[in-house]
Amino acid sequence: MGSSPLVTDNVNAIDTTLNDDDNKKQRRILLWKLDLFILSWACFGYFVRILDSSNISNAYVSGLKEDLNVQGNEYNLFSTLWTCGYIIGQIPSQLIITKIRPSIWIPCAEVLWAIFSFSFAAVKNVQQVYALRFLIGLAESPFYVGAMTMLGNWYTPKELGKRATIFYSASFAANMFSGYLQAAVYKGLDGTHGLAGWRWLFIMCGVISVPGAFYGFFAVPDSPYSTKARWLSREQVELAKSRMIKANRKPFQGVTFSVLKQLVTDVPAYFVVIGYIFFCLDTLPLGYFAIWLKALKRYSTEEVNVIPTGAYAIGFVSTIFWGWLSDQLGSRLGVTAVISVVAFLSCLLLTVATSESVVYAGYFLNAAGWGYGAIILSWINETYGDRPELRAFLIGTCQTLGATFSAWVPVVIFNVGKYAPSFHKGYIVVTVLAAVQFLLVFVIKWFTLNGGTSEENETSAEENEIDAQTHKATELV
Repeated sequence: MGSSPLVTDNVNAIDTTLNDDDNKKQRRILLWKLDLFILSWACFGYFVRILDSSNISNAYVSGLKEDLNVQGNEYNLFSTLWTCGYIIGQIPSQLIITKIRPSIWIPCAEVLWAIFSFSFAAVKNVQQVYALRFLIGLAESPFYVGAMTMLGNWYTPKELGKRATIFYSASFAANMFSGYLQAAVYKGLDGTHGLAGWRWLFIMCGVISVPGAFYGFFAVPDSPYSTKARWLSREQVELAKSRMIKANRKPFQGVTFSVLKQLVTDVPAYFVVIGYIFFCLDTLPLGYFAIWLKALKRYSTEEVNVIPTGAYAIGFVSTIFWGWLSDQLGSRLGVTAVISVVAFLSCLLLTVATSESVVYAGYFLNAAGWGYGAIILSWINETYGDRPELRAFLIGTCQTLGATFSAWVPVVIFNVGKYAPSFHKGYIVVTVLAAVQFLLVFVIKWFTLNGGTSEENETSAEENEIDAQTHKATELV
């Protein structure tokens, strides 16, 4: 569908008398500030969110299982209940940020999850773990989708891929840090003041969470059309607006029935969401690495926590590389196709593994396939930029449905009580899903091209100079 030309009341505020060097200097300063505040807040917040949500795995293999007498499939239910809270909160949160400033809404949610993390250190039974896992998931639900939408509010197509994957890579840093933190806590604090090492892990996570929450009240700038950020000058706000006009990103107007109708009738969106669901599922294997290691019965508790950090290091580097590559090539979908192949190969190795070395290779390679999510959400930010409510809703839908399937599928195909430590049934399923994920990229590309949108043209928009008087809208899917 086409987009009508954009009109703004503020274009005349841009000083068109400046020469090219002055304009480039102003853009560099603006970009530096955006990275300093938005990207630092997003990365640290996501680091803490992943730390707070994933530390249950480290705690489980570090004494929680024995102390709380966790039986059978209860471990999977810990993850499922967190996911249920996460699912319930995401789409409503995305609708809320079209009415309430993200600079207020998201930091308040961060404060709540810090409180719940502290509370975890006092749990007495499995039922209390269930309740807190649900509440932590609910409190954390606004963050990722909100922060990804925030990046789309400020960065141009030539900048967004790198920043989105840097942001997403904070999850790998958190998983790495969680392993080292749990190993250090277990060794240094286990038994201190009568608390087990795994309980100290949750206390430390709470301590780390608090500063990021309060930083968000200052660092989050909302959007160029409504910002009250004190760290941006008036001229920089106007420059940011002009950049978004050139990238065809419109301001939020509020969710209406028309927006919901657009989501329901937008055919490519269905394939994007399905591909995202499959991505969420074919990245599940890495979460069971520590359980497989523990089953070998030759590693200490500290080693079981530390060894998987090598996989997360691979994920950290590869994900940033995928983002850089998609910016350089100007093709989000082409890079997601390559990532899908990597995900398929990793799952296939785990499925056919006949030796420990092949299993190790499968787990480590699986981390290299995690960049798909950040890049496809960047594509949504760009392709649906002229429909901001739909953009926010679609990002929320991808995350919500991805998390929904992540809630119940592991209970069926990665049941720890039945299938650990080989999980052969689960690996067969995710191998097939990764193959279909690869094919869906080409389906999405077909709709993109035949709908009149050129992905390459969208991602090269920043190369054109900002015309302060005339802004021609691009043709979107």
